[in-house]
Order: sequence, then C-alpha cells, then structure tokens
Amino acid sequence: MTTKRRPAPGRSRLQSSVVGLLQTLLIWRTLEVCRAAGDILRADSYNSSCLEGCTCGVLRSNHLHEELNTFDCSFTNMKTFPEKLPSDLQVLSVKGNSIYYVLDNISQLTDLREIDLSGNRIKSIGRGGMFQNMTRLVYLNVGKNTISTIFHDNLVGPKALQHLVLSNNKINYIENEALLDLTKLQVLDLEQNSLGSLYKEWFHGLGNLVALNLAHNRIHNIPPSVFRVLRSLERMYLAGNRISTVNPLAFSGLISLQVLTLEDNKMERIPTAAFQSLPALETLTLDKNPLIKIQPLDFSHLTVAKISLCQMPDLNIIDSKAFYNLINVSTIHINNNKKLTYVHPSAFMRVDSLKELQLHNNNLMGIQKEMAKYMPEGVELSLHENPLKCDCNVRWLRELIALGEDANITLVEPEHLVCHSPPSFAHKLLKNVLLPKLPRQCSPTVLNVTQSEAIVGKVGERQALECRALGSPIPQLGWIVPDGSFLNTSLNKMDRRFFPPGTLVYYHLKPKDRGRYTCVAENTINKTFSSITLNITGIDINLFPIHVSSHLVTLVWNGTERRAFPSYKIVYTEVDDNGTEVGEVRSSVASPLWKSFTVRHLKPLSHYRFCIGNEDNSKYWLQISCCLITTQDIVQNISRISNVVVVTVTGIMLMMTVLCLVSVASRKYRQMFYETPDKGSEGCSIQLDSFYRPLLGDSTSSPKGGVSRLLESSYESPDLLPYTANVETMPIIQETQLSSG
Repeated sequence: MTTKRRPAPGRSRLQSSVVGLLQTLLIWRTLEVCRAAGDILRADSYNSSCLEGCTCGVLRSNHLHEELNTFDCSFTNMKTFPEKLPSDLQVLSVKGNSIYYVLDNISQLTDLREIDLSGNRIKSIGRGGMFQNMTRLVYLNVGKNTISTIFHDNLVGPKALQHLVLSNNKINYIENEALLDLTKLQVLDLEQNSLGSLYKEWFHGLGNLVALNLAHNRIHNIPPSVFRVLRSLERMYLAGNRISTVNPLAFSGLISLQVLTLEDNKMERIPTAAFQSLPALETLTLDKNPLIKIQPLDFSHLTVAKISLCQMPDLNIIDSKAFYNLINVSTIHINNNKKLTYVHPSAFMRVDSLKELQLHNNNLMGIQKEMAKYMPEGVELSLHENPLKCDCNVRWLRELIALGEDANITLVEPEHLVCHSPPSFAHKLLKNVLLPKLPRQCSPTVLNVTQSEAIVGKVGERQALECRALGSPIPQLGWIVPDGSFLNTSLNKMDRRFFPPGTLVYYHLKPKDRGRYTCVAENTINKTFSSITLNITGIDINLFPIHVSSHLVTLVWNGTERRAFPSYKIVYTEVDDNGTEVGEVRSSVASPLWKSFTVRHLKPLSHYRFCIGNEDNSKYWLQISCCLITTQDIVQNISRISNVVVVTVTGIMLMMTVLCLVSVASRKYRQMFYETPDKGSEGCSIQLDSFYRPLLGDSTSSPKGGVSRLLESSYESPDLLPYTANVETMPIIQETQLSSG
C-alpha cells in the first residue's frame, strides 16, 4: 500500500508567495508597456498639434520639477495666442513673444499646473473666469507685460496656486480682495510696477504667503497694520520705493518675518518701534537711504542677526548706543559711506554675539580706543580704505597688529590700513609705523561732519549744528554762538538746546540767528576750534489783496513755498496813520490749498495790517509776510455801482441799435431781390416799456423808482463778494499802503 506524502506547509506557502510575486511583476510590466504605448500615442498627438518652432511632449518642468505634458512656444515670435491646445495639457509656456490677448480657450484646460505668459504685450489677464476651472494650477507668471489693473474677478478659481508673478507691469490699481481666492499662495511678486500706496484689503486671504516682493514701485509710506493678516510671511522686499515714513504699527502681525529689505528709499529716520514689533526678524537691509545720523537707541532691543547700512549718501555720524542690546546680532555692515566721519566709541554696546563689524571704505580719520572694551572677544573689524590720521586715535589699532593672533579683536586686511595724515606719516602703512612714534595722548581733532564751511537754513525751520572730535583723553564739546555766548549742557534756552556730545539745535530759526558758529573741543592736552557759518534765508511767500471794499478784504498769497506749512494763520488788526495797533488782534486759520481768503465785518475808511504766518504746537508764531490796506468809503462803493449800471444800460442800448440796423438792412435786401416789401413794419420800432422795464421797473408799482431799487440790489449783490484770483499772475505787494481812491 502506497502512502502519499503531504508537502510541508512552509514549502507550500513559499510557492504561493513566489507565484503571487510573479503575477504582480507581470501586471506591473503590462501596465508599464501600456503606459509607454500611451506616452508614444500622446507624444504623437502633441507633435501633430505642435506649432513650428515649439517644443511639445512630456518634459521636465522648470518650476515644479516633474515630468509633465508640455506645450512650449517661448521666444518664437508668436503674434497671437495658439487656438488649438491639447485638452490634457499640464504646462503652457508662450513667454517672450508679442501676444496682446489670451484667448478664452485657455479656460478649458483644466489640467494645467504651470502657465508662463511673461514677456508679451498682454494688457489684461481677463475677466469673468479665465482661471475659474484651473483648480490644479500651481504656478502662474504674467510678468513683463503691460497690465495696469488687477480686478476682483481676474484671479478667481485657481485655489491651488502657490506662485504668482506680476512683476514688471504697469499695475497702479489693485481692487480690494482681488487675491481673496488664492488661499494657498506662497509667493507673490509685484516688483517693478506703479503702486503708490498700500492697502490691507489687498492681502485678505493670503494667510499662507511666505514671500512678498513689492520692490521698485512708488510707495511713499507704510500705514499701520497693513500686513496684519500675513502671519506666515517670512521675506518681504520693499527696496527701490519712495518710502519716507513708516508707522510704528506698520509691521504688526508679521510674527514670522525673517528678512526685511528697505534699501534705496527716502527714509531720514530709523523707525525703531516698527522694527521692534518683529519678533522673528533676522536680516534688516537699509542701504542707500538719506539718513544723516544714527541716533542713540535707533537699533535697540531687536532680534536681528544681520544689519546692513551701506552706500548711505548723507550718513556722517553714528552716536553713542546707536546699536544697543542686540543679543542675536552677529554681522553689522556699515561700509562704503563716503561722508561717515565719526563713530562714537560706545556706539556698539551689549552686542555680545557680534562676529563681524565692517567699517571699511568710509571717511573715518580714526576711532577712539574706548571702543575696544565694548567689543566681544574674537570680533573681526574691517577699517581699511579710510583716511586715517596716525596719532593717538589709531595707536590701539597698531597694538592689535603687533599682537597678531593673540589680539582679542581681529583686524581684517591690516596690510591695507594706510595713514593719510599727519604729513610725516602720509601714505605709510600703519603696520610699518613704529609704535613709540604714536603718542598715547593727543590734542582734540575737530571733525568737519557737515563736509562744508557754510550751511543755509530757512526762517522758522529746525536747524541742527553738529560737532564731533577725536582725542585722548576724550574731549568735551561746546559752541560759541554769534552773540558771543558759550553753549553746553548747562546753558540752554527755550528756542535752542545743546545735546551731548556736540549737537546744537535751533527749533525755529530767526534772522538774528545767522552768523559764525565755533565748535570748541577741549581735553587736558589742549583746546581746538572749528567754525561754520549759518546763513538764513526768508520764506518765499507773499500776502497781498485782490479785492477791497468798505466792509471786506479778499487776500491771496503766492510764492514757491506757499505749501511749506500744513496750515497758515491770517492775523489782522486795525492801525492808525503811524502803523500803531489801535484795535483788537484777530486771527483765522487758512489752508495752503485755498486760493483766497476773505475777511469781513471791517470798518469803512479804516487802516488794517494783515499778516500771514504759522503757529506750531508749542504756540511759536512765525510771521512770514504782511501788508497794509485801507478800506473804502461807502460812497465810493455806491458810485462804483452807479458806474456799473450806466455801463450796463449803455451796452444794452448799443446792442439794440445794432439789431435795429441789421433788421432794416435785411428788409431792404429782400425788397431789392424779390420786390416784395415786408408789410409787417416800415421801420424799426421797439417798445420803450420793454426796453426800460428790466432796468427801471414800474414806477407805479412801488414808491421807489427803478433806479433806486437797482442800486439797493446791486449794493447787496454777490458781485461785490470776494472772488478767486489767479495767484501766479498777481504782482507781489508787501507792506504796501493802498490809497482810498
């Protein structure tokens, strides 16, 4: 009897697994063959619809980095948008052509993931749902076109869009919530357009935005909370605008912002509070702004790791504690500033993480040795390409060179540190100057921080005079003003004030403030002087009358600076024949936008002085221009009105006479040619009642005659009220006595 042996259970399972694997591989291979066949058929289909000079088929995307169905007709001198496109198209590129309009057939390409329409002449990206069905679109580039407006329905539909490029257009208007549908957008590029203002409604719906580029527009200021909804924003570029003011709340809500670029704008002050509201800020770039001075605490209590202040055309002073309590800062670049003359030795305090401080290619004659004690150990300091004065102020630098690697501060490129003065060391390398030749102490050197021997101010304006000096020991500074008095921290007045170390501020310049100012720098070695002349010019605004009657005067003011102040005040009072005030002083506020200003309720045949000026918040009154005016007598007004009536009546009679003559001539002309005389009238007949009634009235209906009533109505007529004159064509009259005639 034969007994069948059962196969081992483990062996059976192994065979089953092998068979299953072979079946899977066979199915996979079959699918690959089918897919390859499909690709071949699809490629044939794409090649059959591909235009001459274009590239079509399954290609690798430049932006999505995937193999996608592509129709690429870039730089093919295409004039019109292609009409026939494959329905399963995923990438469309027609950049660098001369296309004016995008056809509606693009809305049928629902599989599109990438569109590049840049470098054409497109004026609009379409309204009414061009992208309505493109729910898979990720990248859209319509840059380098001529688009001027983004409407609210231009970009409805592409909810998956992550990268939108609108740069290098002519966009000057974006409708509110035009980008509301782009909830997944991460990059928005609006560079090189004509945007003049920012509005928070533009950014509604962009909570996932990571990068925003608004560089090279015409933006003048950053209002409060305009970016509040952009809580995911990490990088923002605002370079190349006209930004002069930044509200303290301008960047509120930007809790993720790491990079902020504000270079090449019109900022004259550091918006410290706005920067302090950025908890994640790492890089701050402010190059090419017209800053004159970095003041104490301008850069304080920030989270930044890198600060750049390069190529500043007017920067000349960095004061004490300008960079203070920057616990994360590792790099500070302050180079290529041709006017930077002075850096205070304690300008960098509590910067314990600082690794690199660039001060090269400026206008520094030296830096006092006290700076070394505020520098963290191991910091790299670059000072080459500066006009060094090789005296006590650079001795500590020579000591650092001598110490070499043992120094706690590393000088970058010490071989390029060159002495420019005194004459005995001119053009010598600092490393070649013997250390004993450099004194430990020296007299003060007053620095010409203004780069000039004379400056010009205007009456009423704020003016700051700056003085800084080098020396060891550190010199004390003060000013000798034109009246001979000496000003320092202990001698201040309401209209002027001294701020250490050497800033003298006039809050409202007066003509008497002009003259020569001398800065005095003194230490235990010596006393040094340096002078500068302050010239003061008036304000080109002139006040004069254009209409004078018995009870009112209409005034205008002109000049090149008529909008120099946000508002003006017209002050007037009655004066006697000698110009002495005899009446109450009255005033009214006037806008610089007004073309004229009327003062009513004046006395007839009286003298008045009218003055225009400005009063600031501290109640300081700046008088700019005045004129003397004599009001007319009431009789003169009536006489003038009578003259107007006579001229009017005479003009009407002359006009009626001309009409009569024309009528007679016309009848004779018809009689001569047709020999049919007009039977309606043999001459010109005008009813006197009709002629005189509008002017003289009906004497029977009123106890007063028509002339009397005309005079009364004319005297109260609006014609005698003030009128608007062309200010530009009026003659300038200042301190002028008008005759009563």
